[in-house]
Amino acid sequence: MMKELFSHISTKGKLMLATAILANTISSLLFAGIMLTVFRMLTAITGGQKDLTGYWRLMLTMLAVKFIANIIVNGTTHFAGFEMEVNLKEKIIRRLKQFSLGFYTQERLGEISTIVQNDVDNLEGAVAHIGSKAVSDILTALVIGIALWLLDWKMGLVMVSLLPLALGIQAAGLKKSLILKEKNKRNLADMVSRFVEYTKGIPLLKAFPENEFFQKQLKESARRFEESSKAEAKAGAWDSAQYFIPLELCFALLALLGGLLTWYKLLDLDNYVYFIVFSQEFYRPFANLESYRLSYTGSKDSYERIARLLDVPILTKPAVAKSAARFDIHFEHVGFQYEEKGFALQDADFVLEQGSLTALVGPSGSGKTTITNLLLRFWDCQSGKIEIGGVDIRDMDYDELLAQISIVMQNVILFADTVYENIKMGNSRATREQVIEAAQKAMIHETIMSLPEGYDTLLGENGAGLSGGQKQRLAIARALLKDSPIVLLDEATSNVDPLNEVYIQKAISNLALGRTVLVIAHHLQTIQSADRILVFQAGQLLEAGRHSELIDKGGLYYKLWTAQQQAKTWGIGSRSA
Repeated sequence: MMKELFSHISTKGKLMLATAILANTISSLLFAGIMLTVFRMLTAITGGQKDLTGYWRLMLTMLAVKFIANIIVNGTTHFAGFEMEVNLKEKIIRRLKQFSLGFYTQERLGEISTIVQNDVDNLEGAVAHIGSKAVSDILTALVIGIALWLLDWKMGLVMVSLLPLALGIQAAGLKKSLILKEKNKRNLADMVSRFVEYTKGIPLLKAFPENEFFQKQLKESARRFEESSKAEAKAGAWDSAQYFIPLELCFALLALLGGLLTWYKLLDLDNYVYFIVFSQEFYRPFANLESYRLSYTGSKDSYERIARLLDVPILTKPAVAKSAARFDIHFEHVGFQYEEKGFALQDADFVLEQGSLTALVGPSGSGKTTITNLLLRFWDCQSGKIEIGGVDIRDMDYDELLAQISIVMQNVILFADTVYENIKMGNSRATREQVIEAAQKAMIHETIMSLPEGYDTLLGENGAGLSGGQKQRLAIARALLKDSPIVLLDEATSNVDPLNEVYIQKAISNLALGRTVLVIAHHLQTIQSADRILVFQAGQLLEAGRHSELIDKGGLYYKLWTAQQQAKTWGIGSRSA
């Protein structure tokens, strides 16, 4: 794990980390040196020595160097960790854009948010503390341990006598804690996701206050997280207690046997004192091993979750990208299935001529949205191919493919920014005059000018304060500014009032002019003039033709048309009654 983490750190970051380790080791060894100097000075005093200037100068020098070393430690310890954190978050964010839409149907946003925020932050601590403090503690213990062993090998043997037992207990505890940590993390991610779902569903919960389904789910996920957290904490406390028993006994044996050897004149008193005092520095990394273990288990689990996210397959890039010179679209015997025994698009074969307007019609779940998702390569077709201008879209650079397509869907996404910036997202190089021209063609200019700050009016999150029709026209203005030769429309007039519908139809007419347009049609009366209508049912293309041709045919389209006209007539009659 640490090797992979260091791959996200620059050479400068690694040098800063090495500097922190060296400075921390020097600081710890200087502390031992100061203690040794104090003992030497006390020995000199008891021996009758009057001039102690040399001892004081040595201690003051070591204190000054230790102070400087501590400043260096504080200034360098977290540099590499923060650099790794920034680089890893940037890599994840870039990666998220490269995933297919299928990934987002399986992974919940709450879990992704937990990974990006909590898990990456955990890794920063691992680099800063395990990668710095632990290494310096080990180096310090190694130097002091060798010095004490050379001082008296018998006492050195006693000093390490029970360490293998303690390390064995620690290894067993590590294995168990990793399992419990994994379970607890899953429960945490589930609880966060449930909470996100709960907050998003509050309007629905208020409308149906007697339905406690979501509340029960959230409560159950919180209970599972509580239980797994307690189990992890109890196991950690018990393992910690078991681990420290051999360590404490080890020091007790050192003190007892050393005292006996000193009593029987087999060990010099000064050496005995050195072992009692400096063995604490030797034991430091072993005493801190428990905290290192906790940090490691949390970091390892976080890293595995991040690695799983980074290992998700992305859309493949062609070795040599091809470009389309024209913009007719050909679905050639396309087949696709989301999952086994689920919905399947079967042998979809049709052509959208350049500059034409084609409508997709059919009952819910018939395959209309799947067609547009495959064209956008949110998924790749499993059989057949999709071509734009005779070029397989899998042979095109993905960014170039998306650059050729403007999308206007029913659920418009607007950002908490100005109206101007929301429209300009269609073309970051556009001038203000071009933005205004696009808004005028989208029939939204007058509405914008009526806002308090005009184009500089700040919008709330997702366009809060605007009507559905106004949001749609902003989205159309964005698409007009992008000026792509292909336009995908999820019919924007299905949930707006009559006045907005007129404006939107005019805006769509401006958007469709001279472009290849594919529209998902919900209101059939809005696509009567379409160049071609494709009628789908259960993933199959049943009918194709113009409105009049399909009406005369008397098939599924005729039934859908008749049903909508009857519903419209019934609606008018019921309102006038």
